[in-house]
Amino acid sequence: MVAPAPDSRPAPTDLELRQERYRAYRHAHHADRLATRRRLLRWAIRLGTGAFSLALLLPALALRTLTREVQEVTAGDTLVYASGDQAGLPVAVAALAPGTAVQAFPEGKSGNERNLIEVVRLAAELPTGLVAYSAICTHLGCTVMPQLSAQGYIACPCHGSMFDPAAAAAVVHGPANRPLPALPIAVSSDGVVRAAGGFAGPVGPL
Repeated sequence: MVAPAPDSRPAPTDLELRQERYRAYRHAHHADRLATRRRLLRWAIRLGTGAFSLALLLPALALRTLTREVQEVTAGDTLVYASGDQAGLPVAVAALAPGTAVQAFPEGKSGNERNLIEVVRLAAELPTGLVAYSAICTHLGCTVMPQLSAQGYIACPCHGSMFDPAAAAAVVHGPANRPLPALPIAVSSDGVVRAAGGFAGPVGPL
């Protein structure tokens, strides 16, 4: 008599276990794919946001540059005090004693710091006794002192450069190697100092 072959089919419990493991694998694989997609989506959103921000920023920078160009000092601008109790008020020539200086901005254009002007009353005679220069040092771009030195020079507090306002702001002491650009000015009928043009040369260091 031949004995029956043993049943090689997996027990129900083994089959269920294999199915459970397969379902767990599929679930983990699916969750991993979803996580990867979320990460890619987040990066895409960040890149898109960055590109959008840059697209907005570039026109803004261009507009700011154009605004700065428009705000350069030009002929006819009234000069107003840059600081102190009289800040924003017109500079009157009668208030400037010979041998003194004040710093001013063209009215409405103080947003451009390169418009800062050093107005110097050299002597009582007009117009020769009144001159104006850029108040930005040609060495490294520092703002010069608003008051003249004991020798009557325009002094830079950063590195000691000195300029002679009576000699077209020529350098009398370095390290600056270029005079302060002159600004043509005029005195109106009401005694207010006004610009008669733009700076004669580039402002600040080259």
